[in-house]
Amino acid sequence: MTETSFDAIVVGGGPAGSVCARSLVLAGLHVALLDRTRFPRVKLCGGWLSPPVWDVLRVSPKDYPAGIWEWTRCHVQHGGRCHTLPGQGHFIRRVEFDHFLLERSGAEVIQHSVRNIEQTDDRYVVDGRFSAKWLIGAGGTHCPVARTLFPKKAASPVGAQEHEFLAGAADVARTRVGGDGEPELLLHDDLGGYSWNVPKGEWLNIGTGTSEPREVRAGWEMAREFFTTSGHVPESALPKLDEMKGHSYYLYDPSHLDGCQRDGAFSVGDGLGLAHPLTAEGILPSILSGKLAADAIVRGAPGSYRTDLERHPVIRDYALARELLNTAIALRDRFAGGGTRLPALPPLTRWSQEATAKGFAWMFSGRPIPYADALRAVLRGVRSLKEVRTQA
Repeated sequence: MTETSFDAIVVGGGPAGSVCARSLVLAGLHVALLDRTRFPRVKLCGGWLSPPVWDVLRVSPKDYPAGIWEWTRCHVQHGGRCHTLPGQGHFIRRVEFDHFLLERSGAEVIQHSVRNIEQTDDRYVVDGRFSAKWLIGAGGTHCPVARTLFPKKAASPVGAQEHEFLAGAADVARTRVGGDGEPELLLHDDLGGYSWNVPKGEWLNIGTGTSEPREVRAGWEMAREFFTTSGHVPESALPKLDEMKGHSYYLYDPSHLDGCQRDGAFSVGDGLGLAHPLTAEGILPSILSGKLAADAIVRGAPGSYRTDLERHPVIRDYALARELLNTAIALRDRFAGGGTRLPALPPLTRWSQEATAKGFAWMFSGRPIPYADALRAVLRGVRSLKEVRTQA
């Protein structure tokens, strides 16, 4: 079979792939974008965009042509109370957002399911039909490029159950907690995940995510009970809650960057595993990684991709959030371990509940961690002290 030659092949037409392809096309490269499905297509996702997304896209929210819901408040259910807190962001419908980015890419879009990848000399050949010097894997959690060319991730993915469905604008307006587009967030008591209920006009997006995939079903059943008994889901839409669908993806881990680039091949988006370690936001890091991979190719410096990721303020903030989370878990395990069972802790005080809810709302708004440099210095000190004690 005769090969069709391109400068670059992007596998996957989601946000990471479309943004990467657009940057390459604007630089003058002949780009093929392969995806197994025809767009527009339904994508399981809450459709939450934090403000930095628009800077990476170089698009104003006002210029986005499809449905968009801005929010300046979120409603965090935690400790038996609803905390209405300031925030900032937008919600979109992924079926529309992804189609917009794909059409904007300027690449030659080909519906094709990738099955085989081979490397010959300095080119990659996909299924004996398409060849290119550069190969970008943007096919999501189970991307064939990442699976074929890069090491398997050591950590387990997080789990999610969600659904987006029509419920009727009047019914949604009558049962929502706040204004249209304002998310209701149910922070799980064990802080091992959270659930959401997002009104988008006549649409509702409802779901649950947990850090342990095996706990997502129990998490969803708890969330379902809360949303339905509190009256925050229209009665006419209750049967839709039987149609939840599951998927998984990876949170940011610095070890994932070991599989970001080699010999002209790149991994971006969910295939690389860059979602925020606390909120699990995935669209921003997907778009960012696609843009940085394209920039490295255009500069003729593919090896800079990893460094560009590590040094970017967004990824640096993710790394700090992950380290803070791991430190908190280590402290909890230390004080609860040693063969001594601690007495049950009293319920969280109102102050600690409020602080937890505010911190979560801050992260959900995509804001950087405050006093980041000072926190990094403290963590370096903790690591140094631990190393000294280990050596002693």
